[in-house]
Amino acid sequence: MALRAYQREICQAVFNKRDYAGSNVVINTKNNVTRVYFYGNEIAVVNHKTKTAKYDNHGFNNACTTARINAVKMACAELRYK
Repeated sequence: MALRAYQREICQAVFNKRDYAGSNVVINTKNNVTRVYFYGNEIAVVNHKTKTAKYDNHGFNNACTTARINAVKMACAELRYK
């Protein structure tokens, strides 16, 4: 699957546990927990200590939100998180 540039950036930021800010996505990592925000809504929380992730599209069932969540899921799959 070919990734778009923003999906690669999201995936790499989660994988490398680093902060990132794009036009509509903000990723913060603190105390081994990465939080991904899309238009101010927290769409993913990745706990690197427990190797788990939680996702929430906040009722926005659209391609944009899904693409960002899928980028986080790809990073978690590479890290072998649940």
